[in-house]
Amino acid sequence: MGLIVRPSDLDAWRARRLLLRLADDLRSHGWTTDPRMSEFPPMLRVRAPELASIGDTVTAVRHLDGWWFRTSGGRNFAHATDTASAASAIDAYLRPWLDAALAYDARVVPMKRQR
Repeated sequence: MGLIVRPSDLDAWRARRLLLRLADDLRSHGWTTDPRMSEFPPMLRVRAPELASIGDTVTAVRHLDGWWFRTSGGRNFAHATDTASAASAIDAYLRPWLDAALAYDARVVPMKRQR
């Protein structure tokens, strides 16, 4: 991981552009996206359409070795030059959480109906 470079207005424009490309790729994986481009830094909220509480906020940050996508936890997870791979990485990161929540919900809802 390289050093973070001090952001500029041009960086904010570039981050918006990368995040909007990522949003397109994430929608093809079935995720709902909510671009928040007026914020600084610009960010992309990624949510599961079935369960809005499952998701993460992604930012694009510039390092000396290029642009990276970063989770809200501060983990750089994919190089921003390949948004398709980045979308797959986010899907792989969030899908187990979604699957577990949906499996739990499927198990609990019938129990509530029995009462």
